[in-house]
Amino acid sequence: MQLLNLTPLDGLFDPHVPALTPTPSTSRFATAKRTHLGGELRTSHVGAKVKLGGWVHRTRNLGGIVFLDLRDRAGLVQISFDPKWTPGAVIERAGKLGLETVITIDGEVTARPPEMRNAEMETGDIEVRAREFQIVGPAETPAIPVARGKGEKLPAEELRLKHRNLDLRRSELQRNLILRHRLQQTARRFLDDQGYLEIETPILTKPTPEGARDYIVPSRVHPGEFYALPQSPQLYKQLLMIAGFDRYFQMARCFRDEDLRADRQPEFTQIDIEASFVEREDIIALTEGLIGALFRESGIEIPSKFERVGYTEAMERFGSDRPDTRYELELFDASEVFRGSEFGVTNAALAAGGRVRGIRVPGGAALSRKQLDEIEALAKSAGAGGLIRLKRGASGIEGPAAKFLSEGATERLAIRDGELCLLVAGAEQVTNPALDRVR
Repeated sequence: MQLLNLTPLDGLFDPHVPALTPTPSTSRFATAKRTHLGGELRTSHVGAKVKLGGWVHRTRNLGGIVFLDLRDRAGLVQISFDPKWTPGAVIERAGKLGLETVITIDGEVTARPPEMRNAEMETGDIEVRAREFQIVGPAETPAIPVARGKGEKLPAEELRLKHRNLDLRRSELQRNLILRHRLQQTARRFLDDQGYLEIETPILTKPTPEGARDYIVPSRVHPGEFYALPQSPQLYKQLLMIAGFDRYFQMARCFRDEDLRADRQPEFTQIDIEASFVEREDIIALTEGLIGALFRESGIEIPSKFERVGYTEAMERFGSDRPDTRYELELFDASEVFRGSEFGVTNAALAAGGRVRGIRVPGGAALSRKQLDEIEALAKSAGAGGLIRLKRGASGIEGPAAKFLSEGATERLAIRDGELCLLVAGAEQVTNPALDRVR
C-alpha cells in the first residue's frame, strides 16, 4: 500500500467503533446507495445492518439524544442517535438537520421497548439506531409544511399547486399515484389475458370531427399548417380493426379544448378498447370483468354481474341515464294527484301534455328556508320554473299547494311524518334534468 501511495484502511475508521457491514438485502428496492426503503422495515428485520435514504420528516432533539422520522416512498421510520451507539460528532450534526433535508443513513434495526412502540406507524415496533449519516441534498425551510399534525389543515390549494414538488411528498397524494399505477398494471394484465394487444397510436394527428375543439400544434416543417392533438384514438383503432388486429387497447392520452367541469378535463387518460366480431353482451362481459379486477386490486369486492337498468326506466326512476344508486330518492309521478285541482301551475303543465313528478326526502321537513331556496335554484338552473314544496308536519300536509288538494289527494302523495316532497311540473325534458339535480 505504501508503494501505491495509499492510506492504510485502518486509518479510515475509528478504531473504537466496530465496522458496520450491511446485512445482505432481499429488498427489491436495494441499490448501491441503500439496502431497503425505511418504510418497509418490520420486526422481521431486527438485527439487520441497513443503509437508508430519504427525507427528514420530523426531528426531536432531547439534548444529547436526537430522534428523527425518515420518510421515503414506503412511509416513515424512526432513526435514533444516542451516545450508546452513535459517535458524538454525528449526534451533533444530526441535531442541526432541517426538515426535508435528503440524507442517507447507516444503522441497525432494533425492536423498540414496549412502552416506546407507536401503533400509528407501520414501522412503530422498530427503530434504526444510526451510526453515521450523510447529507445528500440540504434543504431550506419548506414554503409549505409536508408533515402535519392531527387535525391540522392543509395550506391553501393555490399555494400547494405553486409548490407542487412539496405537496406531492404528502403520503395521501403518493398513495393515490401508486394506486393509479397498480390499477393501470391490473388493466393491462386483464386485457392481455383476454387477447387484447396494447398498441400506441399517434399523438400528432390530423383534425377530425369530434365533440369538442382540437388543441392545435404548429408544424415547423410545413409553415402555416398544424397538427391536432387527438380527442380520442377513434380513427386509428378502427384502422387497426380493418387491418385485422382483432383486439386492441391503449392507455390513451386524450386532449379536448373545452371548459372545465367536474367531469371534464382538457387532458385525461382513458382505457381505450376496440374489438372485432363482437356484440353488446361481449362488451358488457368484458367491462364487468375489467372493473371487477380493478376494484379487487383496490381491496374492494363487487358483484361479478352488474345490475342493468334500461334507459327509459333510468330516466323514469332517477331523471338521469347515469344515476348514483348509492342512495334511493327515486322519482314518482304525481300527475293524477293534481289532475282536476285548481292549482294553476300543475294544470298548465298537464294541459300541455307534461307531468308532475317529484322526490320524497326522508327528514327533509327539517330543512331551512335558505336550504330549500338553494335546492330550488338548482332546479331552476336546469330549466324548471320552480319547485312545488310540500311536507308533513304536526298539523298534516303543509305548503303553498296543499290548499288546492283534497284530503284524499294528499294521502295519495304518501308523504310520511318528517318527509319533504319536492315536485316539478312540466315536460320530461324539464322534469328529468331538474329532479336529477335536486336528487
